[in-house]
Amino acid sequence: MVNAGSWRKAVALAMLGLFLGTNGVEADPVRVAVAGDSPFVITTDGIYSGLAVEIWQQIALLNSWESQIISYPDALTAGKAVAAGEADILVSDVPITSGNLKLMDFSQPYFRAGLQIMISDARPHTMARLMEDLGSWFHLKVFWALAGAVVLMTVGVTLFERKHNPEFPTTWHAGLAEAFYYVISLTLTSHSVYKGFPGVLGRLMLVFWTALGVITVAYLTSSITTAMTVERLQSHISGPQDLPGKKVGTAKGSKAIDYLGRHNINTNVYPTLDEAVKALQRDEVRAVVASAPILQYFDNNHPTLPITEVGPVFFPYNYGFALQPGSPLRHPLNATLLRLQESGALLDLGRKYFGAVHQP
Repeated sequence: MVNAGSWRKAVALAMLGLFLGTNGVEADPVRVAVAGDSPFVITTDGIYSGLAVEIWQQIALLNSWESQIISYPDALTAGKAVAAGEADILVSDVPITSGNLKLMDFSQPYFRAGLQIMISDARPHTMARLMEDLGSWFHLKVFWALAGAVVLMTVGVTLFERKHNPEFPTTWHAGLAEAFYYVISLTLTSHSVYKGFPGVLGRLMLVFWTALGVITVAYLTSSITTAMTVERLQSHISGPQDLPGKKVGTAKGSKAIDYLGRHNINTNVYPTLDEAVKALQRDEVRAVVASAPILQYFDNNHPTLPITEVGPVFFPYNYGFALQPGSPLRHPLNATLLRLQESGALLDLGRKYFGAVHQP
């Protein structure tokens, strides 16, 4: 006959064995889906590293879990695999959102994040951009028309003066230079030593040319003022409030896509962050919006690129490890994350990738 103490011990051992078996700790390795962006997931010659990967490695070590790494092309595909039961956990930079919670469970956060804006430091000089804006086809047509009128008037004055003014230069180049001075001074200042053609027709032509000069000056002034205003408005991006009306770039799968779409901001989505930054350098977009830590890591690892982050971190969210709904791994995973946080291990790993200013 089995006594009560032996019975309780047997039940306890059976329950412990059942728990370990269902968690896959002894019987089966944990199927780990790995995908994401640097510095959370870094792939070098088929070997994974990065902040999220190193945190998982410490968790697995402390729990004596064996990992079966399954590579996926991107976090979206890996997340679908976890939701479908093809993997047990997703190690990635996946944000904990209400939408994602409909498909998967999550661990407690291991990293606080949010969006930030990257702009180019290599903006052309204001005068160069001013000439670029003034070089539109409409402005060019008007300028060419005015230039043609000045040329015709210069030739006309030269022909008339050579015939009727004995004091006018006799050589063509000197005569054209003198007539050009007359025409330009009359066009831009409405004043000139030139008295114009004699007679009523001559007076009317002088009045017409004076009026045309006033219109020309007004048009040039307004065009330059408008171009300078547009340039100032287009170049000034210091935070999310300046994004509306600008063309913005981001990377496929970025949390920024939801934010930009929700605020009706004109967005180009590129396959990778590297492609988005190249578009920024080509002036194809005015800014790149993505996760703050990912932008900061990219900037720190490309010190020669003329890029910088501006404004505050906005639209905050957290990163966590994604699990199958109801996964028995969730409780021991969270317990281990708390241990790593309390011991300072999470802080040390964060500073390894983001520097001494990092705060988890």
